[in-house]
Amino acid sequence: MNFKIIKALVVKEAKQIKRDPSNWVVAFIFPILLLVIFGYGLSFNIENIGIDLVMHDTGKLSQDLANSYTDSKYFNTNVVYSLQDAKGNLEAGKTQGIVIIPENFSKNFVSESKKPSIQIISDGSDPNTAVYIEGYAEGIFSRWMMKQLNARPPINIIDRIWFNPSTETVNFMLAGALTMILSIAGAFMTSMVVAREWERGTMEALISTPVSIWEIIASKIIPYFVLSVVAFVFSLVVSKILFGVPFEGSVFATSLVTSIFIIVALLIGLIISNATKDQFNASMGVMAVTFLPTMMLSGFIFEIKSMPMWLQLITYAFPARYYVACLRTLCLVGDVWPIILRNAAVLLSMATGLALVLRKNIKKKIA
Repeated sequence: MNFKIIKALVVKEAKQIKRDPSNWVVAFIFPILLLVIFGYGLSFNIENIGIDLVMHDTGKLSQDLANSYTDSKYFNTNVVYSLQDAKGNLEAGKTQGIVIIPENFSKNFVSESKKPSIQIISDGSDPNTAVYIEGYAEGIFSRWMMKQLNARPPINIIDRIWFNPSTETVNFMLAGALTMILSIAGAFMTSMVVAREWERGTMEALISTPVSIWEIIASKIIPYFVLSVVAFVFSLVVSKILFGVPFEGSVFATSLVTSIFIIVALLIGLIISNATKDQFNASMGVMAVTFLPTMMLSGFIFEIKSMPMWLQLITYAFPARYYVACLRTLCLVGDVWPIILRNAAVLLSMATGLALVLRKNIKKKIA
């Protein structure tokens, strides 16, 4: 390859990027929108769940237990005295659960022959919320019981949550959001610009010149690689400012794996644009190949191990799976090199294969 030719073509592409406002929207506005949506809108930290607390017993102990529920940040508790009212609210969707303090609860508590208990009812139409309601309600009741009995358990269990001690969803989601930003931004920008050149005939003019295929590929990748890196750093800074997400990895490890993934995304965009030669079809192809797999099959939201085996095998074909694993490790744990190198090696092999496929499909002749 002639590096002078590559430099001239890169300068031409840079001027085109500067003139086209859509590139700046994809590189900077689009990441902010995604980060805000995923950071504020997508959360597994469920709080203020609406429940009815049915008081069939109004003794002092029952009132104290009721205060434990009304003071909890997990529940928005409405105290009622009729089970029928609570059922009506649950059926109407006004609440998601019911906690019943039965009759003689206070009496059973002080009795040696009977064990005090409560009943928890949750709306199973939303299984995820129903599980949270049961867990939170049981936890509040257990802590209240221990407080009343003034007893220490025979085994003192001290729990620790590693890597994400605050259990904030946004810390877990950051890796997937950044992966989606790079997948769509990188592939979208290259696919649209090349498809536009095919539509306008400038690509045909370019391949008719004494420029090699590798020089054309390099000139398309280099400027958008730089723009993607800037978009990644910008997104990382924005996520740190808005959500205070941790980032435990080193700059070197992050740069290594991110650079390889960006190249993979850019090559995917070039292959799609070269195959479709149409902006609309190119954009649809990019969405199908990058957006949906990143959202559904990368481990970003849904745990891969919980999927059927045949679907787990399909996930190995998508680069986002490997980058999410690397970036999530770098964000929450640090430089765990066995994970980073293993996934980076797969991404590097994908980049090599995609480059060879692109080289084979771009012809130095006008059909």
